[in-house]
Amino acid sequence: MQPIVPCPDVVPDALPEILLLAGDPDENAASILANDLWLKYRTSHNWGLKVWDNTVASLQQIPSITEGRNARLACALRYATFLWKIDQNLPNGLDSDVLRWFHGAGNAEIPGLGADTWEILTAVLLYLAVNGGLKTITILEGLVYPAWHMGGRDNVVEPYLAAANSLCLDLLLREDGRDRVLPPTDFIEVQCLRTKRQDVFEEPHFPLLIASLPALISLENNTKISEDLRRQCTNLRCRLCQDPGFRQGAYRKLDIIRDTFENSPFLMDQGTYSEDLSKREIAGLKVILYDSNDGEHSRRLTPT
Repeated sequence: MQPIVPCPDVVPDALPEILLLAGDPDENAASILANDLWLKYRTSHNWGLKVWDNTVASLQQIPSITEGRNARLACALRYATFLWKIDQNLPNGLDSDVLRWFHGAGNAEIPGLGADTWEILTAVLLYLAVNGGLKTITILEGLVYPAWHMGGRDNVVEPYLAAANSLCLDLLLREDGRDRVLPPTDFIEVQCLRTKRQDVFEEPHFPLLIASLPALISLENNTKISEDLRRQCTNLRCRLCQDPGFRQGAYRKLDIIRDTFENSPFLMDQGTYSEDLSKREIAGLKVILYDSNDGEHSRRLTPT
């Protein structure tokens, strides 16, 4: 898959053939391009990263060169298929390269994406997650949690935050794929995501989710963002904290939850707790520690 040679191929920063895929109607175009790139650059150790970087750049051009939402999403799924084929041609898959990109170049690029591009990128990410090209934890750690943290620091980029919330809902809470254009679109795809989400609620990943919840609480209290987006953050957090997988993980990590809520900078106002944030902190803990499914007779979190 990646032969060792004395002089590995050098992958150029720009791969224009990836952008040309957007206008290629051949149903085999994605597979042909993926195989061509593998033949050219398979001895390089970073060709997967370069392909991903160029693909994201190409996705940003789709809204301007493709008319209509359905056509744009069809183009997005073409790129998703292409990246899945790339994943199959890499000895260690695409996941580690994408996570490196999120922590590197993506830090500067991701927040600036527009709403139309986010819908396209979301389709690609969900397709890869369903088909095993990306881990759920990679998308959360590389994209979703950073969006919450940015907003918690009063640096809100609303299209990015809305997309991150939508991805989190689809990856961790989606139970029905009917009447959807984006993955998951059927019961099998929903089941694929349901299986993959289990890692999120276990070590070493669950503490990362817990550490990000105070940022969501802070966003709910941020009057600088739209009311709809604040409500979305609240609904997402409450649904997530009542999910059975989350609750089982929380029962095992009560000390981490307590320490996180006591010391998180997102629940502090210039070194002191504001009254409103303090109330939201207590409310947030109650959502985690009590079972709301019993109506008025809430009970403490117990192992299941």
